[in-house]
Amino acid sequence: MKRGILIIGLLMATMAAWSQAPGTTPVKISKEVQMLHGKKYYVHIVETGQTVYSISRAYQVQSYDAVTHVDIHFLHAGDTVWLPARGQFADSQETQQVGKPTTQKPEEPKGRKDNKPVQAPTVRKVGKTLKVALMMPLHLDQMGDISTSKFDIEQRGKRSYRQFEFIEFYEGIRMALDKMAERGVGVELNVVDVSTSDTAKVREAFMSHNVGESDVLVALLLRETFDKAAELAHEAGIYIVNPMATRSEICAENPYMVKMQPSTAGLITRMLNNMASERPGAHLYIVHSGSKAEKPVLEELKSQLAARGDIKYTLFGWSQSAKLPSVLKNTPGATVLSIFDQDKDQNRVYVGNLLNKLSSLKQGTPVLYTMNDWTREYGDVDFNQLQNLNYHTFAAGWDMTNEMHVGFLKEFRERYGSEPTTPLAATGYDIATYIVGGLHRKGADFWKNPGGMSEGLTQPIYLVRNGAGLENDRAMLYRMQGMVLVPVSFK
Repeated sequence: MKRGILIIGLLMATMAAWSQAPGTTPVKISKEVQMLHGKKYYVHIVETGQTVYSISRAYQVQSYDAVTHVDIHFLHAGDTVWLPARGQFADSQETQQVGKPTTQKPEEPKGRKDNKPVQAPTVRKVGKTLKVALMMPLHLDQMGDISTSKFDIEQRGKRSYRQFEFIEFYEGIRMALDKMAERGVGVELNVVDVSTSDTAKVREAFMSHNVGESDVLVALLLRETFDKAAELAHEAGIYIVNPMATRSEICAENPYMVKMQPSTAGLITRMLNNMASERPGAHLYIVHSGSKAEKPVLEELKSQLAARGDIKYTLFGWSQSAKLPSVLKNTPGATVLSIFDQDKDQNRVYVGNLLNKLSSLKQGTPVLYTMNDWTREYGDVDFNQLQNLNYHTFAAGWDMTNEMHVGFLKEFRERYGSEPTTPLAATGYDIATYIVGGLHRKGADFWKNPGGMSEGLTQPIYLVRNGAGLENDRAMLYRMQGMVLVPVSFK
């Protein structure tokens, strides 16, 4: 009941290589230009086989500068993409002044209300008491539906209380702040309930709870609500921390953005560096299905591989899976990267089939890499097969060989009566330890030089400038050793 009472108490209270990516349709530069708020945009009509990445390269802009009205990963022929005129395309011979354009008017990039270049952020002086705001969905309007009986608290996974989805994140933050308080660090935590997708309500909550007066805002929100909170934080000149997003574009023009999760591009860079270091000269086979879900990963892989040139690779469609063993047999010592992503049931069947095919090779067994952790996602996966394949992945669970992980779980259990069900608890703990601890030690200079540290963290954090904002570039790669995943040293 201790944890249940605590919970109820709280509830009350993102320049790559510009060459054309392989496998895409060549891009012809459009001559149609429109003006938006004094800024010149090229209007490009998508052709079959073109992607936002290949189009952006052709126009010499970053992919996050392209403006679309659909998900950038699922462009179709006939869709319109607006691209800012830069570089050799800065001057146009055919500029169309438009009041009501013949095609749909592009949205202004989020987080920016003018055409001025991104300025260095104004860094506020930090007082003796650090002011931290936490915006997250608590669904306080459903308080009356919650039972505080011991059964309901302990068996909450069987209930549909949305309040419990993110509560462990708060609990991790609270653990870190209480530790700091014991060392004399003063922190004022302002918890704000944002249980809505209505961006107007986000503004209302931001204003009514004086979030703009904070030293830092931690926002565990879904995409639309987070983007609105980021816009408001930018206007107020306060730093906003995104705990979960991998999309680098949120860092593009907001100098107050702090993205704690490495981007997909960062994960791929870490993995490719490891391949080149551990297995120089090994041929890489990228196993995929051609699904829409794989597109952003596949495009980033092709872009990075084309730019670096030190890894020879082949794209291998799973539809030809019967040929995979013979192909690998003729390429001993190869590396296999699986990015296969269909629906959940197909993924599970695929994992077993791929492991059986790779394990059937008696000599020259390949090394297997995956972006997501199969040991966590598939409870029945064969660890012996993974061990024999020298399995590498980005682990999503707890590393019981890591003293910090073991210590955190023990302390969490002692404090709240049960172990955390998701890694969100550790994420909250690390953010509070790193950000608040850094502000306490360095004051306002922390934002100018956040550097990196690992002391007291369950996962290392190293913030670097990406675009205008800051992004953690420490992606922890693990390998299977002794039937458990152990971290690979960072290179």
